[in-house]
Parts: sequence; C-alpha cells; structure tokens
Amino acid sequence: MKKRPNDNKSHSGASLIEVLIALLVFSIGLQGIASLQYQAIKENFDSSQRSQAVWAAQELVARIQANEAGREAGAYSITDFTADCDSEPDPYCADTDSDAESCDATQMATFDVWETFCSSGSSPLNLTASISCVDAGCPAESDYQLTLQWSSKAVADDTQDITDDEDAREALIRQQFIQVFRP
Repeated sequence: MKKRPNDNKSHSGASLIEVLIALLVFSIGLQGIASLQYQAIKENFDSSQRSQAVWAAQELVARIQANEAGREAGAYSITDFTADCDSEPDPYCADTDSDAESCDATQMATFDVWETFCSSGSSPLNLTASISCVDAGCPAESDYQLTLQWSSKAVADDTQDITDDEDAREALIRQQFIQVFRP
C-alpha cells in the first residue's frame, strides 16, 4: 500500500468556513454591544432629565412655602406653564437687583417659577408645569399638586408595535412627575 504524503501529519490552521463563522459570531457580538451602548446613552439622558425635574419640583415647593402671601393670593396656581427662558420677568425679583425690594408677593411668585425652571440653563426638554390646589376653594390647610411634564428619549410604550416604524422608535415620549405637598 502506498502512503500518501499527508497521512501522518495532523491538520493545522483554520479553514475558510471556520473563519467566516467566527467572523459572523464576532460581528453579532459587536452589534449587541453597540445596541447596549446606545440604550445606555438614552437611559442616561432620561435619568438626567428626571433628576432635573425632581430638583426643579423641590426648589419650587420650597419657594412656595417661603412666599405665604403669594400662595394665599393664588399666584402659584398655574396651568401648563411653559418656560420662556429667553426673556426675564419684569421686575427681576432677585436679591442682587435693586428691583427686588419693590416686588410684591405676586411678582415674587412669577419670578420664583421663572427662576426655578430657567436659572440653571438646562431645564428638561419641553418642560411644562402645573400647580393646583387639591381642595375646592383652596382653604389655608389645603394640599397642592405640582405636575411636571417633559420630553424624554426613554423607550416607548412596550404595548405599541413600532418595530417597522423608524420615526416611532426615535420619537420623544412625555414623562411626568407629580408631587402633592402642603405648604
């Protein structure tokens, strides 16, 4: 029997098929990592927006508690306030300005709301706020409800089928924070 030259040698190296399969597995893994990174960036942005909204709510609650005359005058009852941070309120009721001493409680309430949402320069996207008295007639010991809404890049509602709609997947959704408090 005649020996073939390669019969005694073991095969070494990888065939083209093995290389292609390894490349396929590697590329699927990279796509998964890229998808996770994209999702993490969206969730980080959403978390930042939520933190800013909660901070703004706490700041505004403290200002409402400090301005009893403005609260009793109903100056903090607002519906769908949208921050216009390009123009300052007149008068500018900050303690660094000479106009601050001439501000009445209602003007101070207007300034409080504006400064809460505009002073940091980085309020949540498309922020709207509403403050209302929970009890009818708003007696002195009434609770107030503060509602903040903003646009978020969070994952859309899982009940929606948006797998084929690129615009729906990338659309901003509305987030909401509600706090009930007694000043």
